[in-house]
Amino acid sequence: MRREVETLSTIARLTGAYSSVRTVQEVVEVMRAVIEMRAERCALVAITVHFAPEKRRRRFYATSRRHEVSVERSLHYFLEGIRPLVRCTDLVLLLHDTYYFILPGANRQGGRIVLERLWDALLWRVHNVSDLEILRPCRMSAGYSSFPDVCNELAQCVVAAREAQLAFGELERAQPVGGEEDLSGLARKLGVPYLSSLPRSLPARVRGLIDPRLAQELRCYPLGRARDVLTVAMSDPWDRQVLDRLSRETGLHIFPVLTPPQELQTVLEQFV
Repeated sequence: MRREVETLSTIARLTGAYSSVRTVQEVVEVMRAVIEMRAERCALVAITVHFAPEKRRRRFYATSRRHEVSVERSLHYFLEGIRPLVRCTDLVLLLHDTYYFILPGANRQGGRIVLERLWDALLWRVHNVSDLEILRPCRMSAGYSSFPDVCNELAQCVVAAREAQLAFGELERAQPVGGEEDLSGLARKLGVPYLSSLPRSLPARVRGLIDPRLAQELRCYPLGRARDVLTVAMSDPWDRQVLDRLSRETGLHIFPVLTPPQELQTVLEQFV
């Protein structure tokens, strides 16, 4: 095991890529090798990406196999998009549907900074994927930990990093909150961008993306389009009925952005 771990560690360090592992114990052993050979401490970021199961019956083996291949391709696609955001000397492991980022020499604060950077980039990549062969995750979660300042055992560090501190997807509706700081924090926690102010005037091509009456009815404001993704500002971006209706009416995927209700009201009054 130790020889395999050292080989894995060397490959990841030299190529700056990532490696697949089969068990949590292998993740622990790689962290142990990092501690023994390269640093006295390290942080760990874990991001889990879930895809909706294949709806057809399992007896259709060919269909199920194609779905498994699509899931595997999608997992690698999203990881390749965020891997460059950490150092080439950081180790990145893929275990089933979870990405582990091992950060030699980093403490708890460093782990948190990397987590937020990776999370924001992953959200953007998920919402803007244009390749029809790539599946969109139905939900994602992310967490972090560090050794030895948070956890004094490596196995415990892995478990702590798997605890969701950020999440996106199948979530309960957000409760009303107060000031702008609360809204910004809620947006980050639940996985949508936040804009405190919106443009008062829009180019004609953007204004034409949504009928003004529909925008008033659904309480949404168009911000732009990239391929088949429409970005809209909303005060309740977790309203699935509104998102589904807007997608049907426009024929586009919807990328919601959270904005304060009073700001949304102001721009909608001018959106005629």
